[in-house]
Amino acid sequence: MSNTLALNSPLTLNNGFQLKNRFFKSAMSEQLGTKKHAPTDGLVKLYGTWADGGIALMMTGNVMIDRRALGEPRNVVLEDDRDLSAFRRWAQAGQRNGAKLWVQLNHPGKQVPIHLSKQPVGPSAIPLGQGLERAFATPRALTEAEIGEIIERFAHSASLVKQAGFSGVQIHGAHGYLVSQFLSPRHNQRSDKWGGSAKNRMRFVLEVYRAMRQSVGEDFPIGIKLNSADFMKEGFTEDESMAVIEALSNEGINLVEVSGGTYESPEMMNDDRKESTRRREAYFIEYADKARAVCQATLVVTGGFRSGAGMVN
Repeated sequence: MSNTLALNSPLTLNNGFQLKNRFFKSAMSEQLGTKKHAPTDGLVKLYGTWADGGIALMMTGNVMIDRRALGEPRNVVLEDDRDLSAFRRWAQAGQRNGAKLWVQLNHPGKQVPIHLSKQPVGPSAIPLGQGLERAFATPRALTEAEIGEIIERFAHSASLVKQAGFSGVQIHGAHGYLVSQFLSPRHNQRSDKWGGSAKNRMRFVLEVYRAMRQSVGEDFPIGIKLNSADFMKEGFTEDESMAVIEALSNEGINLVEVSGGTYESPEMMNDDRKESTRRREAYFIEYADKARAVCQATLVVTGGFRSGAGMVN
């Protein structure tokens, strides 16, 4: 009974945004867009079904900010108002029964299959490793003007999210996509203000957040999905991740979803966890415990839960 009461208890974010309970659906890449990358009736039905089930908060999967840069075929793209009526139907269905639906915005950077792009972009012209170079082309390093354009795309897409009637937006900053690439010393070896030191590598995500905040206003929720670490040699470390969380928290971000790993090192597919972690069920729970000390935003851990008792503990 106590577990049920705890999980069903409401939650208020640091900007006053209210959730009816503690159940959260993390983003999944549905690949249910049309050939022209608009939301389909399948997405409307899927999220309406989840909303009717009683969940409090859901993240869409991988909505791209640029139709020239797709992570997978049939990704949904939100870069202008051409499909806004379809997005409105999606938002309405996903917010039945008191549920809230946020849009996860993403740019894949170099993490684009070669059949979709033979010349992707990234912070630096460094290919993916671990055998993935056969499926993903070597990227071209972004110019500073292009970096600014991408930041503005995140901001403009966020404004369209709000216009379409969704209740929040999430930056995809994990799993080796563009924001994650900028944070990683393995993939970001720039010598300008966007690379080098951890502070410079953090600049891109901070500027994305600031531009989005200016676009949607102070009251509209913004969250981020962020790696606790890349789990790769010379990759983004736990200490660096903690510094990013602290910086974003100081900027006023409302929710931080903790994840980890990349295509090169998919941590959540590796079940080599400590026994204490297995008992607690959730992935990244020790990291989240540490993050509470530096983060004023609501924290979410992704994956691993198998029981109500595990969720409460």
